[in-house]
Amino acid sequence: MKAIILIFLSICSIANCQNKKANTAIRDRTLKIPKGYTKQKSSEPYLICGTDDYTYVPDAENYAYGFYKKGNQVYCQGKLTDINGDKFRSLWFNYYKNNDNVYYYTRELGLQRIPGIDAASTETFSSFIADKNYLYIRTSKVIERQGLKIVSDYISYKEAIPAKNTTNNSNSSYTYVNYYLFKNIKGYWIVKLSDVVSYNFLGKTYNHKWDVVYQKEKVENEVEETVYNAAGIDVKPEFPGGISKFQDFIDKKFKIDEKDLSGKIYSTFIVEKDGSLSDIKILRDLGYGSGKELIRVLKLSPKWKPGLQNGQKVRCLYSIPYRINSSLDH
Repeated sequence: MKAIILIFLSICSIANCQNKKANTAIRDRTLKIPKGYTKQKSSEPYLICGTDDYTYVPDAENYAYGFYKKGNQVYCQGKLTDINGDKFRSLWFNYYKNNDNVYYYTRELGLQRIPGIDAASTETFSSFIADKNYLYIRTSKVIERQGLKIVSDYISYKEAIPAKNTTNNSNSSYTYVNYYLFKNIKGYWIVKLSDVVSYNFLGKTYNHKWDVVYQKEKVENEVEETVYNAAGIDVKPEFPGGISKFQDFIDKKFKIDEKDLSGKIYSTFIVEKDGSLSDIKILRDLGYGSGKELIRVLKLSPKWKPGLQNGQKVRCLYSIPYRINSSLDH
């Protein structure tokens, strides 16, 4: 399969090469919220280009392995593309845009242009993106944007995927599949993310059968509380003075010796009920200790205003892409 993909990529432009299967969300009328799932309020974004695969290119805006912008030229898999680099920027992890198009990146397939999306109105929506008309997941147009919100994440549902050329269940492999419950102007939708994106309409009214509480794991005789996704709660957590003041705080504290290091560091953390930050993780950094330095700075953060759900303080997962340029004075 990899050989076929590589041959296919060599024939067409990296920027415009399309995987038609990946570009089509499948309407599956049998799809329901599964039994045996684990319901949680947040999930860590799946990062295709991990830190171990990261190669830093000096004097460039580095995005992932072999994928970077230098001047107004965009390189993908180490090769120059025909993408207009003016205004080209990262939206959210594997999503990128310029004035004309929106793109989705994987190391296996390179940079794919998302067809039909309105670049001018495209913005992040939870862990996905949306334009003025539709929600997009990977390169697939899924459901209408009007009135859209994410109700719940159903994650870590373990499905058996039979191995090829065998019907023996003992030889089956397993994968974790994510389910998302959305609501828009038409009603409630279940969306399934596996090797393809599939979805189904569940109805106009909420069914409390969907509101199953997952078992809370005990840690040293204490019950671990639910962590909510910032996009799905009533009041999001906030740094004193707002996000611009938070960026100012990091700018003042962040120190690194490497000259001309530029790009983004992606991190997540939990804003606790008392406003402190915990479980700080670096999803992608620029090397040279940049990830460790951001962790150090985040640990110094003043307390935030905690998130609220139904009037109660809750633990909340928050993510930031922090842009650095060590050639500039902080």
